Amino acid sequence: MVNRAVKVSNNTERKPAVNITKDDINQLVREPSSVIRAHIATKVCDGFNHGNFSESEHNLALEIFRLLLRDTETRVRKTLAEELKHNINVPKDIALAIANDKSDVAVPFLQFSYVLSEDELVDIIRATNATPKLKAIASRETLSAHVCSELLDCGYEDVTRTLIRNNGAQLSHESYEYLLEEYCNHNSMLEELVYRGNLPAQFAEQLFELVSDQLRKHLTKRYRLGRKLARDVTSSARESAMLQFLSHQMSDAELEKLVNNMHKNKRLTSSVIIRALCEGDLRFFEAAMARMADIPVQNARILMLDPGELGFSAFYDSSAMPEAFRDAMRVVFHIAIRETNYGQKRPDDFAERVIQKIVSGGYAQNVEHMPYLISIIGRSRHEHATIH
Repeated sequence: MVNRAVKVSNNTERKPAVNITKDDINQLVREPSSVIRAHIATKVCDGFNHGNFSESEHNLALEIFRLLLRDTETRVRKTLAEELKHNINVPKDIALAIANDKSDVAVPFLQFSYVLSEDELVDIIRATNATPKLKAIASRETLSAHVCSELLDCGYEDVTRTLIRNNGAQLSHESYEYLLEEYCNHNSMLEELVYRGNLPAQFAEQLFELVSDQLRKHLTKRYRLGRKLARDVTSSARESAMLQFLSHQMSDAELEKLVNNMHKNKRLTSSVIIRALCEGDLRFFEAAMARMADIPVQNARILMLDPGELGFSAFYDSSAMPEAFRDAMRVVFHIAIRETNYGQKRPDDFAERVIQKIVSGGYAQNVEHMPYLISIIGRSRHEHATIH
């Protein structure tokens, strides 16, 4: 309970515009009931919010607010937060005191108040691990890309889900990349992304590859990806499965001819090559990478088998493959080489063994785009055996 009186003017010559009396102030100081103190808080806030105060009454109201913020009863402070959450004239010290209070008090103010700046929101995010407060910030009508990034960095799934559902949240390209990697195997989160709306076209296309047929239909319709993309992505998966089936039956010369033909017809895409590696089809992968770098397969093999990083990296950089995937593909290649006896035989549990080695080696968290490759490797368990 509060224990400090607020000095009030005894001027009775005019009817005060403020809807609070001296008796109310006395009650505020002495009243043991938090219910009545909360009622007085509502009364003062109502006059403050409607601009009924003279300058002196306005200053008096602010002193009352500061007094109420020290009230030991949560009910009183919560009432103050609820009543002031839409008022843009709340002084900064009062706003920050409310925002940094316990969750029961701070949540409505964090969600709705425009008094708090972007930097202040970031400071609050970094200072708390209370998910109700973080979710309240994630629910704000508008959020900058910087604030969104800070919320994602907290790593709380409920906060991330709330942020994705908020169309007023400005997610940056980097945030979309993070979401794709972090939740590539999380079906319910992928579904949230599909139904979010306003996805960048490039991200929508990447998301298309990870979701179910039902969600693909929604993406195709909502983002106008077009039937061509739907056919291209589906045919890419089918083509990879077909190549895996055929490449084992081809001679080196036949495989090289196939790769050259695909390259000529612009079907030797990075997605096909990445899939081949993730599915353990190392003969096709080597031939395709050699074609992309325009060097003999034997030379490509020597460079890729370099136990250090230099050989593979130099070769990869000359192949026009996506630079960001280089380290992840180097790790997967060296694991796949060991698990297939240098490409001689793909074991039935290839996917499980490769994923286990990636995870146990710490690569899943520390190598860029590795979660995306893991998702492809995982899907290959179900796709490689059947050609649709």
